[in-house]
Amino acid sequence: MKASLKLRDDAGPLLRAKLPVALFSVPAVASLTAGDPADLRLSLATAAAALPSLRLSYAPNRPAGSSPFSLSLVLGSGPGGCPSSGSAGASAITMAVEVSAAGAVSFSLALKPSLGDFTVRKRFESAGGAGATSPSEVTMRSVVLVRGGAAAVRIRWGVRIPAEITATGEAGTAGVILRRLPFLVLGKVTVETRSGKTPPAPEVAVQDEAAVQKVRTENEKLRKEVEKLRASAVEGRKKETSVLAGARRDNGGRSPGMVGNEMALM
Repeated sequence: MKASLKLRDDAGPLLRAKLPVALFSVPAVASLTAGDPADLRLSLATAAAALPSLRLSYAPNRPAGSSPFSLSLVLGSGPGGCPSSGSAGASAITMAVEVSAAGAVSFSLALKPSLGDFTVRKRFESAGGAGATSPSEVTMRSVVLVRGGAAAVRIRWGVRIPAEITATGEAGTAGVILRRLPFLVLGKVTVETRSGKTPPAPEVAVQDEAAVQKVRTENEKLRKEVEKLRASAVEGRKKETSVLAGARRDNGGRSPGMVGNEMALM
């Protein structure tokens, strides 16, 4: 299960929750989106590893005259057009075509090239002949493992450059004045549960195996030393018993102690 909270400047926080399910033996994801009343949406999308995603959505608070049901086809740069790139998350390029039950068609294109923990995001949308473009955004992420790796908290930060466009000089000329230095803002917090701990890297696994083998070798050496000490102790007791038995035979069945006492009395 995955839950995220996205902070927005122009609206209230946007909450998303995703739960993996099976749809006729096909992996799928059921999701709930909530925030402002217009953001409420229930969706069910396929999540095959090497196929585009087909998503059925229900948004009850859409504007009057539009249908609350819609069907979307989402393609990405992953294998076979999959919008996910495996462990790397969403693909660098994602395209979506959404058709509502009323016949309205909308297109969207999201660009999210990443380098390590840094990502540049830009989105283009077109609906009903009108287009919109979101401003470019540079983000970075950090991950914190909790409960021994059973869950992960992902935090997405945005790099913001405060700027003000003012008219200076001649008419029609605009200047950008940077008031402050760039700073980080909290953009999104995601909590994700994991079915199992992340497997160790190959180098770590080799080191762990070598450490285990070393411990086993040391244990074997200690066992052999203990066996030698035990055998020596048993052999010593056998020799002592043999010497005492021989002394008794030489003294007519009397122990060396009794012979010593008799000699002292004489």
